[in-house]
Amino acid sequence: MTTPDDNQLGRWPDRDAMARSWVVRLKSGEATQSDVDMLLSWRAQNEENEGAFRQAVRLWEQLGPALSGGVALPVAGQTLSRRWFLGGGAAMAVVAAVALVPLAAPVPAGAREYRTGKGERRHVRLEPEVSAELNTDSRLLFWADAASPRVELSQGEALISATCDPGRQLIATASDVEVRARVARFSMRSDGRLMRVACLEGQIEVVSPEGRTTVDAGASLDFRAGAVQQTPRDVAESGAAWQRDLFLFQDRPAGEVIAELNRYRPGRVYLLGSRNDVRISGVIHLERADVAVDHIARSLGMRVTRLPGGVAILRN
Repeated sequence: MTTPDDNQLGRWPDRDAMARSWVVRLKSGEATQSDVDMLLSWRAQNEENEGAFRQAVRLWEQLGPALSGGVALPVAGQTLSRRWFLGGGAAMAVVAAVALVPLAAPVPAGAREYRTGKGERRHVRLEPEVSAELNTDSRLLFWADAASPRVELSQGEALISATCDPGRQLIATASDVEVRARVARFSMRSDGRLMRVACLEGQIEVVSPEGRTTVDAGASLDFRAGAVQQTPRDVAESGAAWQRDLFLFQDRPAGEVIAELNRYRPGRVYLLGSRNDVRISGVIHLERADVAVDHIARSLGMRVTRLPGGVAILRN
């Protein structure tokens, strides 16, 4: 097994370095069932291993945002990374944590930026005629304009409402897809490529490389691998249920449900074994997302192993 830095776990020189490499592996999302078995065995060997692992988890939680994307130390001009974490940066953790300044994507000229963190949702009034509700881990930019106010969803998910006067329209973009609306309520989701546009009220016009489409209330377009698919009304409506603090899923693969749950819940849930394609249905209250892990495990006939740092492993 290799860590994200292509180093064998057994080559780490001491117990603390080994523990840090385990945390990086778990947080990378690439851990396999064999990896998890090895970790549980290593932790059970002695109290020192268990203590080192818990200390590594605490350090990651303190420096998690920095280690995920890299941040600059303004005084020393250094950059923290996973390699820094693995290579022994723990000794500097308490001192460095006070000086960390996250590197954010630049805000374009004339734009206003709105963000949410993991598990956070936020309502913003962009102007009297335009408002937006941002779902977890989202970034929205807004440009005011007398004729065509504009929003850009650069990541995440947003529910957007427009009640523009005649002669005005809102233009909303995500990836290479553009939505035009005068009086409408619609949702957009983007995870590097636009996944879905759903019209909940009114009517919108969607322009993409595949063409121009008018979408009425209750319909949605799914953009995957260059294809555009119409989705049923219940799918469009359930996709916006997060506004009511709910995650609705009907006959969806368990692996997809777990991936969605990981957007809201601290830490990470792993589904090991051959149950990823088993289809399940249910309702999750997002404020109690951690409880849902146990319910999903029971429905799949699996058990949950919980580790520090919000890591939960579903196993046969």
